[in-house]
Amino acid sequence: MNCIHKLTALVTIALLMHSCEDPVQLDSEFEQPQLVVDAWLTNESTLQTITLTESQDYFQNGLPTPVTNATVTVANGAAVYEFDNNGDGTYTWMPSAGETLGSVGNDYSLSVTTDGTSYTASTAMYRVPTIDSISVYFEDEAFGGEEGLYAELYARDLPGKGDTYWVKSYRNDTLLNRPQELNIIYDAVFDAGNDIDGIYFIRPLRFAINALDDEGFPRPLQSGDKVTSEIHSISNEAFTFMQTVFEQTTNGDNTIFALPVANARSNVTNVATGERALGFFNVAAVSTLSKIVE
Repeated sequence: MNCIHKLTALVTIALLMHSCEDPVQLDSEFEQPQLVVDAWLTNESTLQTITLTESQDYFQNGLPTPVTNATVTVANGAAVYEFDNNGDGTYTWMPSAGETLGSVGNDYSLSVTTDGTSYTASTAMYRVPTIDSISVYFEDEAFGGEEGLYAELYARDLPGKGDTYWVKSYRNDTLLNRPQELNIIYDAVFDAGNDIDGIYFIRPLRFAINALDDEGFPRPLQSGDKVTSEIHSISNEAFTFMQTVFEQTTNGDNTIFALPVANARSNVTNVATGERALGFFNVAAVSTLSKIVE
């Protein structure tokens, strides 16, 4: 190739590179806000909180708008719990000493009314296994992370198929809330469609109570650290909802294989139209255990 041909090729490449920098306007087809219900309640005798917001355009940069004019109640049979409006989109109910929302086997209904529109959802409180123990041991380069002390959660799935759980873990009382730290369990494994039942949670799920660093690798524990895990019982529908949330929030990790953006299927519906709002309603039984690293 002579010099003129080389120069022509370089100019062509430069023009192509410049054209790749042109901004592209994407249409998210967002029309109007929808109600978003964040109602993950428990049988613990602690403050129960439901958060109501409005959905927003996928490309909007900012916090969602709170819904501050709603009436919110939860019913357990004849018992009705009225949630106080805090004026910031949160609605709370504080049980008296020793009081809870109920027990395993109870059925629950949620009622939300805002701007003359009523929404409802229903669920049940499902059973939860006790936590046998949290073990701490030395591991060489655990799961791609550096060597050090790591924790594992030992709990056995309850006999009988179809139990689903959400394991919430804390390090030094700080919730592990990175998208990759979401730990949901179906019978003792990752999802349905297997013949496994009534065994200890498999090791990757036991190990998933460890905190991750910015690169997604587990961070070792230090002497004096406090490890806490809670197992929350969730409905099968809640499991599917959270599975979709996990896939969507970690979608950027899939590069060219990323899934199309989609909302997780809610169990909250508009009473008049039957159309679904966004978010989810679940009432969990909870078992908890903590351990201090020596």
